[in-house]
Amino acid sequence: MAACIMFHFALTKHIAKREYVFLVAWSILLLVSNLVVIQSISTGIDEESQRLDAQLSYYIVPIPPQELGKLANQHGFSVFPSNDTFISWFSSPHHFKVGEHSMSMYPTQLINKGMMWFIWVNTAIFGAGALFGTVYLRKRKRHVERRKVSKQLTHRTRNGNGESLVNIPVTTEQQVTMFAMFKWRCELPKHIEPQSHFSVTLAKCFNKYQYCSAKYLSSGTLTVTLGTLGKNEVEQAIKRLHEVVYQALLAFRGDLSRSAVKCGACFYGEGADQTQVYQIARSSLSIAQNHVWQHIHMLPLNHTLAESLLDAEVHIMEDIRAGRFVLFCQPLFDFKSQDVIQSEALLRVRHKTLGLITAGQFIHKIHHNEHLVELDKAIVKQALKVLSKEPRGFSVSVNLHVVNWSNSVFLNWLIGILKDSGRASDVTLELMISDYYQHKDYFEQFFSSLLLLGTNVVLDHVNKPLDVIQLQRLHNVTGIKLAFELIHGINGCAKRRAVVKQIVGQAKKLQVPVYAVGVETQDEFNCIKRLGVDGAQGYFFSAPLLELENSLN
Repeated sequence: MAACIMFHFALTKHIAKREYVFLVAWSILLLVSNLVVIQSISTGIDEESQRLDAQLSYYIVPIPPQELGKLANQHGFSVFPSNDTFISWFSSPHHFKVGEHSMSMYPTQLINKGMMWFIWVNTAIFGAGALFGTVYLRKRKRHVERRKVSKQLTHRTRNGNGESLVNIPVTTEQQVTMFAMFKWRCELPKHIEPQSHFSVTLAKCFNKYQYCSAKYLSSGTLTVTLGTLGKNEVEQAIKRLHEVVYQALLAFRGDLSRSAVKCGACFYGEGADQTQVYQIARSSLSIAQNHVWQHIHMLPLNHTLAESLLDAEVHIMEDIRAGRFVLFCQPLFDFKSQDVIQSEALLRVRHKTLGLITAGQFIHKIHHNEHLVELDKAIVKQALKVLSKEPRGFSVSVNLHVVNWSNSVFLNWLIGILKDSGRASDVTLELMISDYYQHKDYFEQFFSSLLLLGTNVVLDHVNKPLDVIQLQRLHNVTGIKLAFELIHGINGCAKRRAVVKQIVGQAKKLQVPVYAVGVETQDEFNCIKRLGVDGAQGYFFSAPLLELENSLN
């Protein structure tokens, strides 16, 4: 208990109280430990005394001195007192009766053994206290030094309106600025003004830094610039920043999980190219969004990474044009037929230095719309080329970039090539349900054109109940794909099970099957089957990445 008290108060903000609390807790621990040792020694002596007395009770004649000494030694006693004054002082005589005679013996050996335990326990406690104190004093010294450096970093004067007139930062190699981007999977209440809300919240929590600015972009991304901080503070600062943003969102959505708030960050020194900083932070955010357990991804701005970002788009497009890419698939299994009913086409580019890379690793580095169109055209052509070699009836689903869904020229090209291929009915296009809700009128017109070709649509990344009224107007939606974060670990989350059950019920009214994405364990599989899900894809069923051409064979 004393150790718990010591640890708890070591984390308090009142540094002046920490030494006293530590000293009191350590003293209590020392006292209690010594009392326990003394009590254990006393108990041991009494128990051995009783055993020795029981054995002596069997003798009715005087015992030979040699035999008596041997018997006494077996129980930690001696016939004569110790020559050591200190041991002798603790070894009070114990009286025993042998027949009609009485004698006294001394627990010398037991006292010696007890003293060894006493010394060992005290050495351990003193050593632990010295180690803890040394570590604590070192951390406090570093903390004081950082505060001194922080105070020397900036000299400001302000006018009557509180505006900064002079801002002279002293930048060293150990001082950096951090730029972070946040995205989350929930909607803010309409009465909340995001810019003001996050600006005030972050300013309160990070007022010790030279500056902390927040900007809420129209795309729904929150950007935060924090400076100036030491390199050794960066990791803790980004973790705290993520926690503050999460808590600010939690106030509106009580069921929000930390995994729903993703953060990408970049830290850099003085004179850095802000365009490169933004690109690195955006890349980091994309990596975090594509990762299940990693909610924060951070990269430093250095020469190598900066150069790779500048030419990444050029190299990727060169690889696409040269045909240095392959399509892999992720099979979709139907529970009723117990067979693969569809394969989702996944792009892999053969990069000359990075090897085989996924679309999630490079798609955020492609910023020109014409390159996104060229990329999706290459995927569609390759998928149709593979399908042309296979019998009819096997369906391949393709994910198109959200930018291309709003490109009328690209969509007209898509309709034309699907029609010419003669395999339009074997192609399924996947669209995020949030994008459909946002531009439903536009998509309904395009879906009608696809319906004439026999091309179907799957709405994916579904993580909340459906809008049944809006979806009733769609006739070529052949599936609902539940989001990975909704399925992962669903067997241990009652709230997510309730959401899936509600979605399944709504989908039955629409007569549309529901599929789960990212099923990895037997427990998840059993759970979604009980909830009425019609099929799934993921590690549990097969290796997730098979070459599309081979999988169809």
